[in-house]
Amino acid sequence: MLSNYSFPIVTAISMFPMIVCLMTVPFLVWNYRKYNGLSVMRATVIFSFVFYMMCAFFLTLLPLPTIQEVLKRDPVPFNHHLFNNIQYALENAGFVLSDKSTWFLTSNWKALLTSAMLFQIVANIVMQMPLGFYLKYYFRVSWKKAMGIGFLVSMFFEMTQLSGVWGIYPYAFRCPDVDDLMNNTLGCMIGFWMAPILMRFLPSVEDMDEIAAKRGERLGIIRAFSAFSVDWIVCNIINLIVNYVSAHYFTKFIYSDLLQVEMLKVLLLAVYFVVLPKLWKKQTIGNALVKVKIVSDNEGQAKVTVRELLYRNLILYFAEPMMVLISIILVVNTAGCYMSENATNFDRTVLTMACIIYFPILFAVLMNSIAKKGGLPHNTWTKTHLELE
Repeated sequence: MLSNYSFPIVTAISMFPMIVCLMTVPFLVWNYRKYNGLSVMRATVIFSFVFYMMCAFFLTLLPLPTIQEVLKRDPVPFNHHLFNNIQYALENAGFVLSDKSTWFLTSNWKALLTSAMLFQIVANIVMQMPLGFYLKYYFRVSWKKAMGIGFLVSMFFEMTQLSGVWGIYPYAFRCPDVDDLMNNTLGCMIGFWMAPILMRFLPSVEDMDEIAAKRGERLGIIRAFSAFSVDWIVCNIINLIVNYVSAHYFTKFIYSDLLQVEMLKVLLLAVYFVVLPKLWKKQTIGNALVKVKIVSDNEGQAKVTVRELLYRNLILYFAEPMMVLISIILVVNTAGCYMSENATNFDRTVLTMACIIYFPILFAVLMNSIAKKGGLPHNTWTKTHLELE
């Protein structure tokens, strides 16, 4: 029985890192736009809520059968009789409503408390208790809205089952149940009413806002990383658009990919990273979204020059990523070479010497930049830095 519940949770755990990767940049941008800073507690609450919703959804859906397996079964009817599940559990345990003596038999109570149906009822109640807690603690809704949201969430789960996962399957392969709607909503309200007990030990939303505001007074590495990530995404979007348009609409006009396609990408990236910041508040889109701008370290220089912007972005988006990539390649290949039985001593010697030469140089460059000049090469070598708006 427990395997039916453990598999969806394990699936949610395995997929959660991918969801975090997809959510991180939008979440960071949203925090800097709305709160001008980042609260670790808010991030913990939001991502834990996402993980909980994944678990709850997967519990109602997984494991998924194949379409062939579903076709071999009869359609599962919708159970519209309220309290049908508890009545079924009581009757299977030996209770008879008209016979009071059956309510005093130990064997009946033991059978009821160990029955799969009672476990399912309790599980449906417990499943939405965290939802009620989040609604009370973080989203600050009233009990009426919490009840409505709990019911609608449960309705979405049941409709997903009833519709055969919204048309993917020919018909329902799990039993949609009106009792599940009642139990899920009850669980949501229990979690809502119990939330004040746990809220005594947790920071309030106001505390999170205050922490975010204090951290927003200075420029941190996470904020700079957020701007970098957004601009990196824009780079990839430009690359995809140029590739798509050239491949679908201008194929017969392209005689050299290098001269016509790749040079167009370079030109567009130059416009984005150099011309745009020069003309528009010293910002790229990534800088603007997290409320920072590029400024010059040179005294008496009000604006960043085109040369400074060009060098800064070449180092930031090409040279520094190449340093990281080469480091990873060297470490992985050297380790693989030493573990491989087919590798020759010459291969091992070459890779070892490459590491001995490359990493001290890299370390010296980074330490010189950080220790003596107070920043990474893209800041110190170009005499520019990011500054809050």
